[in-house]
Amino acid sequence: MKKLFLLFWLPLFFSCTEKGSSEKVESDNILENLTYSLDTVVVDSKGEIINLKYGMGGFDRSVDGKSLFLYDSDRSFFQEIGLEQMILKESYPFEKVGPNGTGRVNSFQLQADGSILITSFQNLGIFNLQGEQIRSFNLKPSDLVGAESINGFAILNQMNWNSNTEKLYSLPGDITTGKFEFAITNPTSQSVQILPLTEMEKSQNFRVTQIEGDGGAAFTEIYNLTKFKDKFIITCTVGSGIYLYDALIDSLSYLDFPHKLIPNKKSGDIKNDVSSSQEWYEEYRKVAGQISYWEMNWDQSTSRFYRLASRSLLGERREDPAKYEVYLLVYDEKLNLLGESRLEEYKEFPRSYFFKEGKLYSYVNVEDELGFAVFTFDF
Repeated sequence: MKKLFLLFWLPLFFSCTEKGSSEKVESDNILENLTYSLDTVVVDSKGEIINLKYGMGGFDRSVDGKSLFLYDSDRSFFQEIGLEQMILKESYPFEKVGPNGTGRVNSFQLQADGSILITSFQNLGIFNLQGEQIRSFNLKPSDLVGAESINGFAILNQMNWNSNTEKLYSLPGDITTGKFEFAITNPTSQSVQILPLTEMEKSQNFRVTQIEGDGGAAFTEIYNLTKFKDKFIITCTVGSGIYLYDALIDSLSYLDFPHKLIPNKKSGDIKNDVSSSQEWYEEYRKVAGQISYWEMNWDQSTSRFYRLASRSLLGERREDPAKYEVYLLVYDEKLNLLGESRLEEYKEFPRSYFFKEGKLYSYVNVEDELGFAVFTFDF
C-alpha cells in the first residue's frame, strides 16, 4: 500500500459563557473544540487499472463497511476495494446483454448476503458476484398501478431494496420542476405507492432553468435516499430537515434540527426561468452561495450519523476560481443533533466521500491512482 501523509492540526475554539459571569457554561456542541489531522492514502491497485475518468462515479459500501465497490461502465465490471488494507481485492465482470445482461446500469446497491441490486432501464434485478441474475423483478415502470403521475422510468431513481418487506424504494422526480417524491414499489403486484415530500417542495423555488437563447442549462436541488437498517432517510440540499420512513410500520415523519452555526435552509428570491447563459449563472450563483445539506452517513463503529454541509462561493465570472466552505455535522442514532463545526482544510466541493470508524474519507485522484483524503477527528 502506498501512503502519502500531509498532516495539519487545526484547533477550532469556541466559548459559551453566561453574561456577567466568568463561570463557563457547558456546551451542547461536542465539536466545540474539534481538532483533526489530514493525510492522504492511495489504494494499491496491484497493477490493475481503476478507471477514474468519471472520478469515483457511482459507488457503494458492503453492509459490514469493510469493502467499497466501484462500477466501471466502460468495461462493465465491478471492482472491490478492501478498506482495511486499502487494496484492490477483486474485479467482477458482468454482461450488458443476454440472459444475465444488466443493460445500462443506472445505480446499484449491495445486499447483506453479498449480492447486488442493479437498476437499469432494461433489466432491474438482483445479481450475484459471478454476474448471474438470481432474481428478476420484471418491472415495467410505465405500467405500474399508481404510477400514472410519474414520468416514465423516473421510478428507478436511487432505487433500494428491502428484503424484509419485499419492496423497492426510490425517489422519482422531474428535473424540470425540481419536485421529487417517495415511491414504494411492490414488484409482486406491480403497483406503487407515492408519498409527497411536502416539507421539501420549497426546493422548487431554487430551480434555475435556461429555457431559450444561447443554449440550455438546468439546476435543481439534490435529493438523496439512504437506507439505515429497515428505515430510509430522505435528504434535500435545500435545508437541514429530513424525512424518516420506517418500512416495518409504513410510517413517514419529518425531522428538523436546531443548527446554530449555519442557516437551516436556503432563502431569498430566485428567478427560476431565464433566457441567457449569463442570467442563468447569476441566479445559480445566488443559490450555490447558500448552505446545501448533504446525505446522512451512518457509522456503525461510533454509532453516529455524520453529515456534510457546504456552500460554493463563485466568482462574478464563470472562469473565476471558486471557494468552498464545508461543515461537519454529527447526530446520534436517534437523530439528535450532537455537534457542528467548519472544516477549514476541506477546500473542495464535497463529492464521493464516506465515513468509516469516525473518519471522513474524501476521494482524490493521485496521479491517476485512486486515493482518499482522510480526516481523523478528535473531539
